[in-house]
Amino acid sequence: MKKAFLFKITLLFGTMFSGILLLLLLFVVCMDGGAESSLYIPADDETAAAYQAICSETGVPWDIALMADVLLAEQLGQRIEEREPLITSLQFCILTVTEQEAYEEEITENGQKYQVTRWRDVDQKIYAGTDGICEYLDITESWFAGKTIQDVLNALQEKREEDQDEDTDYLPALSVNEAYEEILKKRIGLTDKNSDTVLSMHNSQYLAQVYGYVYGFDEIELPELVVGDVTRQELTQVAASLLGHPYLIGGKSPSQGSPKGPLDCSGFVDWVYIQCFGTGVSGGGVPDGVAMSGTALQWYATAPISKEDLQIGDLAFLQDPAKLGKGKINHVGIYIGEYNGAKYFIHCAGRAYGTEDLPNGRVGISRLSGSNDYNPVTGGHFSPAMKGCNFRYFRRPNFAFRED
Repeated sequence: MKKAFLFKITLLFGTMFSGILLLLLLFVVCMDGGAESSLYIPADDETAAAYQAICSETGVPWDIALMADVLLAEQLGQRIEEREPLITSLQFCILTVTEQEAYEEEITENGQKYQVTRWRDVDQKIYAGTDGICEYLDITESWFAGKTIQDVLNALQEKREEDQDEDTDYLPALSVNEAYEEILKKRIGLTDKNSDTVLSMHNSQYLAQVYGYVYGFDEIELPELVVGDVTRQELTQVAASLLGHPYLIGGKSPSQGSPKGPLDCSGFVDWVYIQCFGTGVSGGGVPDGVAMSGTALQWYATAPISKEDLQIGDLAFLQDPAKLGKGKINHVGIYIGEYNGAKYFIHCAGRAYGTEDLPNGRVGISRLSGSNDYNPVTGGHFSPAMKGCNFRYFRRPNFAFRED
């Protein structure tokens, strides 16, 4: 099995990387001895981590944003450290503002008639990229210096509160524009050659290789199901189909079908729910004072339950986002049932759960404590075993399963 996997990696390098890496490696030289470097490193680990963190919140592929800025900085005679990852990430976003109007509707309950206020969509405006967001908020790009995505969301909420009244409301929502080539050329301003380089590196997963994980899996085999009409057991089968999938901070794949790359913990949860229901768990926002993250979005989109009330498909968290210390990270997994008195959770976990082949981490199945190599979905075993997950908080997403 391991030899087969390594063969895939070798083949991946030999085919997907042959064109771009050959060009890159020809001019990348170590400064000390003049020997050719084995890898092209576009930015230091700290810079790459900054792009991963920002893009994990916007849902934009971090490697596209990072490499776009690397090449744009080169075009402009700048250093990558002079670029602002939030601005670049937002270039790939679309702000949709839906205008709603209130109307009265008469309903009957228990023989009594009531007037209730309802809301309906009457208009929708689209603001594309950073310029569009600046236009809507009436700000300039300089406003983004030192800001986070939470600051942007707060500004959007403040704008909504300023504009709304009793009869009209305005609902802002950010989404990712996947027309990457068009954005790279027309919005960011890369040359055709540099745009092609960014997309080639993204498609080949080159930056993922450089920053610490190996990815070379074939298309996964998903169970046959009707999206929106699934059983809890079918959800466990979808989740278990990614057993052994690699972890990467900020990794998202918010579409149906095999993931486009590695995932982080909240990205894995959303991917599973998108396969089953067509939409992820993440939604809405987070309260003021709470750091924006994928796990925080999922926490506030779900309802608290006790450990005793867990049902398959419920989520489990390590921390309460409102009590999370500065600089600390949370973790989330999916409950997949109880077997022989132990509760099992599937999660995409980081380095502490890594292997020789997947040092950054992987999707695996854990119990709350103690190591585990049992897969309760198939009744088989996997290797290496996963450490305990020690989840402390449990919450239920707002989805109806067929048996509910």
